[in-house]
Amino acid sequence: MAARTAKKQDTAAPSFEQAITRLQEILTLLDNTDTELEQAIALSEESSKLIRYCRGILANAELRIKTLENNTGDLASPNLDASPEQHETDDEFSLQ
Repeated sequence: MAARTAKKQDTAAPSFEQAITRLQEILTLLDNTDTELEQAIALSEESSKLIRYCRGILANAELRIKTLENNTGDLASPNLDASPEQHETDDEFSLQ
């Protein structure tokens, strides 16, 4: 069962940061003139997949931010001078 769990972890999608780190590693390997042609092709294919994956994550993040902006108004310039009556109630965000 432990081998099965390890295999699931190996096939899990990397985080955005892990994908970027791997892309940097690939670039280093491709810059190395000792990299054989077949390995360079395989690395290029892997980098293409990682780039598509990262673009998907970024597109999703952008969509989430736009959704937040639509739900809460313009996040870039909140009206901090508004009176308490102009703000929605903070009951749902209460720490009590």
